[in-house]
Amino acid sequence: MAVPESKFDVVVVGARCAGATLSTLLARRGLRVCVLDKATFPSETLSTCAFQSNGVEVLRRIGVLDEILAAGAHVVRRATITSTHEKFTVDIDPAVYGQVLGMRRTTMDAILIDYAARSGVEVRTKCPVEGVIVESGRVRGVTTRFGDIRADVVIGADGRSSTVARSVGAREYCAHRAGRMPTWSFYEGVDPKHGFFFGAVGGMNVGSTAFLGLPLDGQFIVTVAPPAEDARDYLSDRYTQFDARLQSFPELAAAVDGATRVGPIRVLQKWHSYFRESAGPGWALVGDAGHFKDYSLGQGQSDAFRQAEHLADRLIDGLESDGNLDIELSRWWRWRDRDAWQMYWANTLLGEPHLPDALADGLFGLAARDDALAMDFAHIFNKKVTPLRAAATPARVARVAPGVARSLAGLRPRELPRNTRATAEFIGFSAKLLAQHPQSPWGLRYPRSAHTAQETANATS
Repeated sequence: MAVPESKFDVVVVGARCAGATLSTLLARRGLRVCVLDKATFPSETLSTCAFQSNGVEVLRRIGVLDEILAAGAHVVRRATITSTHEKFTVDIDPAVYGQVLGMRRTTMDAILIDYAARSGVEVRTKCPVEGVIVESGRVRGVTTRFGDIRADVVIGADGRSSTVARSVGAREYCAHRAGRMPTWSFYEGVDPKHGFFFGAVGGMNVGSTAFLGLPLDGQFIVTVAPPAEDARDYLSDRYTQFDARLQSFPELAAAVDGATRVGPIRVLQKWHSYFRESAGPGWALVGDAGHFKDYSLGQGQSDAFRQAEHLADRLIDGLESDGNLDIELSRWWRWRDRDAWQMYWANTLLGEPHLPDALADGLFGLAARDDALAMDFAHIFNKKVTPLRAAATPARVARVAPGVARSLAGLRPRELPRNTRATAEFIGFSAKLLAQHPQSPWGLRYPRSAHTAQETANATS
């Protein structure tokens, strides 16, 4: 029996969106790559099953998109977005906006890992990683149940409970508690003409419930996310609660009316949003292993593709004979934070269940009357427009501010403490994000010494 190779240029731990894509990109540029995963494929994982157009473009560039479309990925052409009292719809022309896809992760992940294998990646599934190998302060490989595997660099693409992150002691920063508890279910028999549904609606209890609906390859996913503090009551009868709360989003409820629920209602209880230190001597983190945010805007999968593409470039440069791997990994980490910062803020804001309704009502009401604003909101999802540019221009703030003030003034006495506390907490969180922004003079998280020394040497040579 042939003995599996145990030395590679790169070992990637985790073989889903981030890991499979990164492995493919590296192997196709001539590196010896091994990707490991404790799971087998196809298999389920936590996901909104939404793939924004900026991430889909990465799939197009690596040559796998046609295969994904042939497997039945649903191309979204319409979005309905709602708040408690307002809603707007926007048509999404794939030729102009880009392709937004809905696809079950069981299908997508299996295609990606098979494509990686066909691209020359050594794929080892059912192979749990137990830790990293560290020699002289540098990561040199991983230990697995089946033996050690050595590499010049180890990449953790192994999700929220990352073994690589734990093994290297990657600390979290700008973490934020979960505001809502996502629960979701799949349906069959939904008319495929339905598009993307998104929103947060108050009124059933104190605080708002968030919703997401999306056609997939042959199924339809619905997410109902009540405030985290309602978890106990909600879970006491999750099926009744799920169906009852869904009625507060009439368009989404109508889409699944008469459809058949497939499997159980899934629940995510223990989670929070965070950044993690994401680079060090011989290692880096990508995807959810390094950064996880509220699911509200469905960014996780597309961010994984985009991050993989950027990290691949940094690894190629760093592993060249005249490259500096640690500098390139540090640059990757800084880029990831700059790229993620505003969307992290927006996702966390949308994940707060107790901010005044009028904030969303005012903006969404304007979008219903202003096609340009509606399209700006749509472009937030694919990062063509930043959240601040879409919602916080002086003109738009001036138009929304009176409604927000009226909403605050109209709060019932029992709602005031909760809303005031939530608003104060979010203002404090926003200030912390601003202070720790990658370009802030107070942001001291990144390794600077090697980077600075090299740049100084270049400048004086």
